[in-house]
Amino acid sequence: MEKNLLARILTGEATSEEKEIFYQKLSENKEAEEEFLQVKDVWMRASMNDTKIDTDSEFESLWAKINAKTKQTTFSIGHRIIQYAAIGLFILGIGGLSGYYISKNAFEYPESGTQKYTALKGSVSIVEFPDGTKVWLNSGSELTYREDHKGKQRLAELTGEAYFEVAHRKDFPFMVKANQIVVKDLGTTFNIKAYAGDNYVETSLVEGKADILTSKGESMVSLKPGESAVYYPENKSIKLRTVEENVLSAWRDGKFVIRDQRLEDIFKELSRWYDVKFRFENEALRDYRYTGNIKKSTTAQHVMKMLKLTENFNYRIIEKAEQPDEIVIY
Repeated sequence: MEKNLLARILTGEATSEEKEIFYQKLSENKEAEEEFLQVKDVWMRASMNDTKIDTDSEFESLWAKINAKTKQTTFSIGHRIIQYAAIGLFILGIGGLSGYYISKNAFEYPESGTQKYTALKGSVSIVEFPDGTKVWLNSGSELTYREDHKGKQRLAELTGEAYFEVAHRKDFPFMVKANQIVVKDLGTTFNIKAYAGDNYVETSLVEGKADILTSKGESMVSLKPGESAVYYPENKSIKLRTVEENVLSAWRDGKFVIRDQRLEDIFKELSRWYDVKFRFENEALRDYRYTGNIKKSTTAQHVMKMLKLTENFNYRIIEKAEQPDEIVIY
């Protein structure tokens, strides 16, 4: 197995025939297959644009494990695959990165004057506007922004999750549309979660004031710091609850902070970050609940092992050559 084939596998440049041979060889060694999944996970996250993760410790741990096994056993195809992959991480400089950080993402300037910002899977992007407003975009999120000078409004539209620190201007208000609601800034720091796959939109106020409006501009509720408004588009209802600031800031700080959440909802968060799909074979497991803190710089494989220690379930990973890997829960 050549090193350049490993590089083509990891970068997606290998042919269908090469992929078939590679994954067939890998399937014959389950231990090596598990290690390759770890390497692939580190590779994918570390190679994403403008994203750094704590790969130093992960790389060293994996490399020590590989070296220990190759000294004790025959140097098999499986271990050669993993060793080449780890070497590839080091050669490309990925193994030398350290420390999770939030990066500024590139954006476009269409002729209409609308600016478009995105955060890739497994990354957090930060957007800074000339007026001093700062926005963090969570994994898989998209924000469009334009200034309506005639109507004297700053207008943004969000799909996904974003944390806003708005530079307040009474004469030029900042409005964010998310699904069927509009959040109006009144001197505000707030978080909006509005992923397309969810059945709700949640707006949480950290400081200042914010009004939740309908898409027609009708007032629904005014938020106070520490309050969260959960809007359900299906029946157009809204519920208020309290929320802790450290939970809101966790995703920007590179953590999953889970507070008595259903396993199904936890897996939604993991799928957005690691770009994997989850499937339940045991439907009862969807409602299992979990509380804990997990670093995003770890691998999906490690997160699953941590969850399995607390909750009584099993899982298997189905490797996909040209699609996101699938994790089956049973």
